[in-house]
Amino acid sequence: MRKERVEIKKLGINGEGIGYINKKICFIDNAMPGEIVEVEITNENPKFYKGKVLQYIEKSTDRVDTICKEDRHCQGCSLTSLAYSKHLPYKKGILKDALKKYTSFDVDKLPIKATYPSPIEKGYRHVVSLPITYFKGKVHAGIYQRETKYLTLMNGCPMQDSLINECLVKIEDILNSYHVRDYNDKIKKGLRFMKLRNIDGQIQVLFVTGQDGIKSEVIEEISQIDAVKSIWFTINTTRHQEFELQGYKKVYGQSTLPFTCFNQQYLYSVKSEFPMNPDMEKVKLDIIRSMIPTDASVLSLNCGVGVLELALENPQIIAIDEKNYHIKDAKDNAKFLHKDNVDFLCKNINEGTISQCKKQSFDYIIVRSEELSSAMKQSFVLSKSKNVIYVSDHPSSLAKDLEELSQYFEIESILPLDTYPYTAKLETIVKLKRK
Repeated sequence: MRKERVEIKKLGINGEGIGYINKKICFIDNAMPGEIVEVEITNENPKFYKGKVLQYIEKSTDRVDTICKEDRHCQGCSLTSLAYSKHLPYKKGILKDALKKYTSFDVDKLPIKATYPSPIEKGYRHVVSLPITYFKGKVHAGIYQRETKYLTLMNGCPMQDSLINECLVKIEDILNSYHVRDYNDKIKKGLRFMKLRNIDGQIQVLFVTGQDGIKSEVIEEISQIDAVKSIWFTINTTRHQEFELQGYKKVYGQSTLPFTCFNQQYLYSVKSEFPMNPDMEKVKLDIIRSMIPTDASVLSLNCGVGVLELALENPQIIAIDEKNYHIKDAKDNAKFLHKDNVDFLCKNINEGTISQCKKQSFDYIIVRSEELSSAMKQSFVLSKSKNVIYVSDHPSSLAKDLEELSQYFEIESILPLDTYPYTAKLETIVKLKRK
């Protein structure tokens, strides 16, 4: 076993500590800047080392007691031992590093604002999708960690909404009282996954099962949990996990659940994507809304169920999403809210963008995407649209897109958002104006 003493210089893009051994970079989990650690080298190749902390020789003053009992094993959150006040500048740093690496900008002169904190630091995850595992004679909602055989039980995760955790415990008890088993790929039977969503205090439960489905007695007992307002299941014995491609069967409760935003109610069906951090989603959408004059023409791409679009008073809004269940919910929401100023279109995003940008130059284009396709960027440019608001949770792709668009657009503002507290992930809103 090779041991080394390493001084941690900074945090990497995944929240790992970064130090150097004989000028070669070393990535070390659970280490933070300013610390000196003794590590075991677990991986060595010509470009880098990976190490595991054996001992903290000097600890950082920014290290705090972890908020998670699974911190040593769970790989879901990398910043649980770092004081939250340090998360925000770290995430701004991730964004700046991506811009320095992938663009020719003078990054220190870019209008990058301080990272906007999440209104809720813990218990913010209102959507969880968890595999079902059999462990010590019982089924659990749990995750086997990569490269280990350690099972992280997920019914008490501090990042998950407390009502979801409470319901997980009750549902696990019910499943075990009926001796439900996890999925067996050989016989294609058993319970594969469980998904819970808390939409304004109402829990929606979705099971992914083998060919045997789920017993009616189990459904009946789960329906007695006060917070549970609907139960669905889908049979899926394929190896892929794109469960939205399959049909869902409702076995209890409401077909849609209401979500309040901008003093309006929006309805979500079971397939439509609901934000993991709804409190931050409201902040993000309000920031975007504040950027758009009420008389501007708007093209909105990847619009989801239309929460932002139906909150705008602009006379001309075209909204596109390629998922038919999003557009169905969006149109139903428009009827429910008696709004007729938005035209919701179900189209391939590339084709829809090209088609609409050929017809007119929009005052504002809003796009939410990890990255922009060449067709989208070319359409923005050729249409001579005046402003683009680009929302992305992928800093490197965002940086590459901004470099390409900079020939035609100037950056007015860049705002990183702490949408995913205690992880190394962030979202960014960029406001671009045509030169």
